[in-house]
Amino acid sequence: MLKESTYQLKDRIEELEGELLELRNELAQNNHEFESLDVINQINGKETAISVIDTDFTIIEMNYKCLRDSNLDNNCVLGKKCYAILYDLDQPCKECTVEQVIQNKIANKFLKSYSENGNVKFEEKSVSPIFDSNGTVDKLVIQSEDITNYYHLIDKVGQREEFYKTIFESAGDAFLIHDEAGKIIEFGSQLPILLQYSEEELNKLSIPDIDDPNNSMDYGDRKKQIDKKGSAIFETTLISKSQAIIPVEVVVNLIDTLGQRVYFVAIRNVSNRKIAENKLKESEERFRTLVENATDLIMRFDRNYKHLFVNSAIQKVLNMEPDNFIGKTHQELGFPDDLCKFWEQEMQIVFDSAKTRTVEFSLKIKDKTHYFEWQLIPEFNSQGQNDTLMAIARDITSRKLSEMALNEALITKDKFFSILAHDLKNPFNVLLPISQSLMEDARRIGVEQIEEAATLINSAVKQEFNLLNNLLEWSRSQMGNILFNPKPTDLSRLVNSNMLLHEINADKKQINISLQKKGDTNAYVDEYMVDTVIRNLLSNAIKFTKIGGEIEISLNNLEDRLVLSVKDNGIGISVENQNKLFRIDTNYTRIGTSDEIGTGLGLILCKEFVGQNKGDISVESELEKGSIFSVSLPKNP
Repeated sequence: MLKESTYQLKDRIEELEGELLELRNELAQNNHEFESLDVINQINGKETAISVIDTDFTIIEMNYKCLRDSNLDNNCVLGKKCYAILYDLDQPCKECTVEQVIQNKIANKFLKSYSENGNVKFEEKSVSPIFDSNGTVDKLVIQSEDITNYYHLIDKVGQREEFYKTIFESAGDAFLIHDEAGKIIEFGSQLPILLQYSEEELNKLSIPDIDDPNNSMDYGDRKKQIDKKGSAIFETTLISKSQAIIPVEVVVNLIDTLGQRVYFVAIRNVSNRKIAENKLKESEERFRTLVENATDLIMRFDRNYKHLFVNSAIQKVLNMEPDNFIGKTHQELGFPDDLCKFWEQEMQIVFDSAKTRTVEFSLKIKDKTHYFEWQLIPEFNSQGQNDTLMAIARDITSRKLSEMALNEALITKDKFFSILAHDLKNPFNVLLPISQSLMEDARRIGVEQIEEAATLINSAVKQEFNLLNNLLEWSRSQMGNILFNPKPTDLSRLVNSNMLLHEINADKKQINISLQKKGDTNAYVDEYMVDTVIRNLLSNAIKFTKIGGEIEISLNNLEDRLVLSVKDNGIGISVENQNKLFRIDTNYTRIGTSDEIGTGLGLILCKEFVGQNKGDISVESELEKGSIFSVSLPKNP
């Protein structure tokens, strides 16, 4: 815009100068005097209106053109006063120089304006004296030139000059004109404001005085460029009076006027634009830094699904260089066909709808399945067209696995509670009919029947109590209500304590329990939790060992671990059922060798507590030969 307005101003200045020069030439052609009386004999052949009067303003002769222009007849004008005939006046007009010519004997001119048919006309009249033999002015030749058009041209040129001067003075840009030496010879009103100099100070300066030497081309070199091309557009910096650095955009045009070469310079202050550009650049740098350092995959695609941009995160995720993606589709890069089809379908939906869309997909990377959340964002150009889109892929594998684990846990717990509800009701299937029978037939039944009923009731109550107790322990562990307090704990002490606790039950089945230990038997564990584990494992061993069987408990050191093993020669567990032992969704349970009833929660509780103590639990078993349950626990924090 600055360049266009400057070129227009240059053209109009040259046009103005041409019109003025033409006007001067045309006016000069008519500036001559009649030097002798011979002219009178020639006036009828002239294309100029000519009249001859005496010293008393009486018309002696008029040529054809003068009569035609005045719409007069020769017989009507001869002997009449010229001012009366031509201008309908009673006396000579004030502008007339006839008397001055008579007195000074020198030709003169004057400008006469008059009204004709409602229009103002202008004439330039040249008055030339004709002398008699004594050298006295005898007659006067008056040559009249209609300069109405010239006058209007001059007025028009004046208006143009004023118009361009107004532009020069009031434009928002600063203008100046300098000569070939760089001397400032003219400037607009904005230049002093821009550079903080007074007009007097600027009149004494040249271009090198206001150029920033650190950022400007040498004046001589710049001048050579402009002289060669006739114009130049460039950005530079100027120095104000206060030494402030001002970034500017400059348009220079070389103008040849009346043989003198001058340089018309338009200067636009671009400080605000530079600030905005710098802010934009900083913003772009920040954005690029964020994008390049983001852990998410950030890409841009065109409507052909080709990559326009890929950030450096792709190197970490897929071990591929970003440049390898540019200009290629996923299919060209060798991704699975089904995924490529899915990606292209999703991108097309965004192109068609011009709305953001978020989907999920999985991709196998190095034999491991990764899950990604893919956000597709439409991008719009200046015409509002959606030709590209941005895609942000975030690895949500951990979250996805957690969600899957949570869903599985919820399903498992739902199944567990369904089984648990059934187990909680089972004892009542025994209690209710027996208690009903005792209530109705207590007086008629014998002591043996009452003892039998009491035994059944006692067994059912114990089963319910054990189930509720284990359920309470498990629920407390799930809710985090059991205080976890690991410390060095002697496991042999806990084993002996539990052997004493289960001595009565073992004696009933004539089962021998022994403890084998080697070296230090301390482990870094929560005593309460490990005590519960030992109690459950020993209780199960007694329950599933036949009368007269053997149970061996051992404590073995393995580097930084202490291994507790409970071995029996009981009925054993099938491989199929071994896979059910520690699963909450199966609640595996079976009847003991003396019809003992289990809850199915004991081993689940053991696995929970062992896990919290950074340990492992495992089982080895063979049907009719027995089982070995092993617990590995840390010896140190």
